[in-house]
Amino acid sequence: MTIELLANGLNDEVVIDLSTFDTLEEMKNQLQKSLAIVHKYGKENQIYIDVGIKRLTERQLRELESMVAENGFYLKALKNSENRNRHDNRRETVINPNTQFVEGAETVMLCRHLRSGQKIFTQGNIVILGDINPGAEIIAGGNILVMGSLRGMAHAGALGDEEAVIAAFKLNPTQLRIASHITRAPDGERLEVNNPEIARIRAGKVVIERLKI
Repeated sequence: MTIELLANGLNDEVVIDLSTFDTLEEMKNQLQKSLAIVHKYGKENQIYIDVGIKRLTERQLRELESMVAENGFYLKALKNSENRNRHDNRRETVINPNTQFVEGAETVMLCRHLRSGQKIFTQGNIVILGDINPGAEIIAGGNILVMGSLRGMAHAGALGDEEAVIAAFKLNPTQLRIASHITRAPDGERLEVNNPEIARIRAGKVVIERLKI
């Protein structure tokens, strides 16, 4: 489960993608997980639900609406992913269940760069095949691996896992967090390192070491 916050316009919109789930029970389970993450990280209180090409009965709609309300949100409308305007210039948060499972843990892979203003949240591990630019944020319940430059903010073990790590080909972040431990970039420019590095908790502090491959 991934939440992506795109700062593309003036309006805020949270879209929960349930289009890949077939049964009402599956949709409700995913909806509950998604609302928990939006509640923890989001500020918007209006929720849209994308059901793809499915048609919901009145009872099914009311059950989903009730779950949204019980979590302190308001169901604004249903969306159809087939008709969503991809050129709509709005700020949109998308909760997408397109993940793969590795050894029982949820892992997400993104093949692109993150620019300033973008935020990515996932409950499990995440691999970024690209750069995280200054002003971009990535938050994961598990580990974070960046196959590029990490120059924004990264928070691994966000759900309290102090064994989580952050690794990048070029590690020059504005802020690193692992569980409740925080480290910030020192004043002035940090010396560029051309070797992959890894950040982990040692003796209660975030330390950065050369990543031996």
